[in-house]
Amino acid sequence: MPKKSIGVDVDGVLADSYSKWLQEAEKRYGIKAFKKDITRYEISEVFTGVTRSQVLEDWRIIWDDYGAIQMEDQDIPSIMDNLHGKFNICITTANPSPNIPKWLRENKIPYDRFIHVQSHLEKHRLDGISIYVDDFHEVVQSVANNGKTAIILRQPYNEAFIKSNKNARILVAYGWRDLEDILMRQF
Repeated sequence: MPKKSIGVDVDGVLADSYSKWLQEAEKRYGIKAFKKDITRYEISEVFTGVTRSQVLEDWRIIWDDYGAIQMEDQDIPSIMDNLHGKFNICITTANPSPNIPKWLRENKIPYDRFIHVQSHLEKHRLDGISIYVDDFHEVVQSVANNGKTAIILRQPYNEAFIKSNKNARILVAYGWRDLEDILMRQF
C-alpha cells in the first residue's frame, strides 16, 4: 500500500519564526512582547503601529538570518524521521524565502517534496496530499472544507479558533509529540 502524503507548514509549525520576529520587533519598533502575546495570526492586527507590509519585510529579514531561527520543538528532526517512515512528507509554505530548504537541511528535517504556494489558501488544491499540518485557522478550515484532514498545531494566535471549532475534519495537536501520536495512531 502506498504511503499517504502529508503537507507540513513551516512558519509556526516547524520554525519558531514568531519568536524570532519578536526579537526583530523589539529592535525595530521597541515592542517588548512574548509569543503568548500574539493572539491573532496577522501580527499587524495585534501590535498598534506595525503594518502588514512591515511585518512582511521583517519576515524577509528574519529568514535572511535563517540560522538564528529555532525549531518549534527540538524533537522535530526525530519526530519527522519517524513520520517519514510512514508518510511522504511535503513541506508546503507561502513563505517565499529561498533559505527555507537550507534551514530544513541544517536542522536535519527530512522531507520528500518542497512546495511553495503563492497563497496560504492554495494548499487544499495540491494533488496527492490528504493530510495537512498548519497553524493558520483559515488554512485548516479551507483544507477541511475541501474534504481533506487538517491538523492545527496549537499556538496562542489560534486558541480562540480551536475552542470554537466544530469541524470533525480538523484535529488539534497540542505539541509535536501529540502531533506524532495523532498521525501514527489515526492514519
